[in-house]
Amino acid sequence: MWVAPKLWPGETVFVLAAGPSTDALDLRPLVGRRVIAVKSAWKVWPAADVLFFADGRWWREKALRPGLADFAGLVVTTAPEIGAAQSKLVGGKVVVLDPRIKIIGRAMPCKALSADPGKVVLERSSTTGAINLAAHFGAKRIVLLGVDARPAANGRRHNHGLPWPWELRPGCWAAQIKEFSTIAPSAEKLGVEIVNANPDSAVTVWPRMRFEECL
Repeated sequence: MWVAPKLWPGETVFVLAAGPSTDALDLRPLVGRRVIAVKSAWKVWPAADVLFFADGRWWREKALRPGLADFAGLVVTTAPEIGAAQSKLVGGKVVVLDPRIKIIGRAMPCKALSADPGKVVLERSSTTGAINLAAHFGAKRIVLLGVDARPAANGRRHNHGLPWPWELRPGCWAAQIKEFSTIAPSAEKLGVEIVNANPDSAVTVWPRMRFEECL
């Protein structure tokens, strides 16, 4: 298992999720900033430093990650089967086929951000794991992008425009909102400030601000 290093001590980290609110944003101010993209949201900002995902089914749907071979950043996941699929035994030694891929442990139950840099906590949302990973990297401030927990007015659910093969589960967004509320106190205890760069987000546990105000 991989242990997250203190890559960005004291920095602001942008966690880019797949909510459609980013469609209306000019993301060019992210140039030169630290970005962790969640699953297919990396297509919205291919220059992200890290792509994080938790569910192996996302990885197995190749239509959701076109062009990922050209992604230059780290790919971090809690899905151990991905690591097994990306390695082979050569001469008695394990050889990693894709050195970008790092397998980090998953802490349970999902009650607080993990202080163990070898684990991230999450249950219903990969965004929770990405937040925990940013904290491990040393982030002092985390800015959430595309954390909407609701569809756009036109019914659009995602910002990446890729074919999403799974129906929306009843209560999915409510479960995510509850998860964020559960881990929020632990982020405060760790001294990590979190703001949501969407004034219209259904996630209200953190201050909601315009993207421009978060820069």
